[in-house]
Amino acid sequence: MLLSRSWFKINRLAMLALIGLVGLTAACLFARESRFFKNFSMRDLVVRSKAMNGLSCEPAGGGGGGNGIGSSSGGLGGGGIKFDSLKSDGFACRLRSGTLSVADEERLIASLRQQVADSLRDYGATVKDSGSSRFGSFYFSYTIKDIQGRVQVSGKPFGDFYNLQAELEENNR
Repeated sequence: MLLSRSWFKINRLAMLALIGLVGLTAACLFARESRFFKNFSMRDLVVRSKAMNGLSCEPAGGGGGGNGIGSSSGGLGGGGIKFDSLKSDGFACRLRSGTLSVADEERLIASLRQQVADSLRDYGATVKDSGSSRFGSFYFSYTIKDIQGRVQVSGKPFGDFYNLQAELEENNR
């Protein structure tokens, strides 16, 4: 039995489409964020902080939050699989006296900044840039192997609470 040329063309097109679909699925499923990104927890940073004057962060005392929101996208491009990932994570502590002194806030933010710097170093990151965009905040831009990332942490009073928020972004463009 002789197969026609059109049969071979159809099968070749189906095979190419299947290979493309498998490649795109693999790119989305295997986004390669760093372990720093995957393990980052605002709750853990606050709980480990030694600068908690004026705050009650235990669940019974009003502390809460964590388990942030994230998104990730990936695809195939020149040079292999590419990805972009975003993550937002927050934690709030009750203010013991209804307010937080400037000195206590500075100590808390400095403690969190040092913990993030230590964690980046522990995960093998090279810090490219760091600073503060406003009082009560800091950021680090970093690389880990072929991954570029940025983490920004900020805190501010809100009613009877002090809210801490972290925004993380990683990609390998």
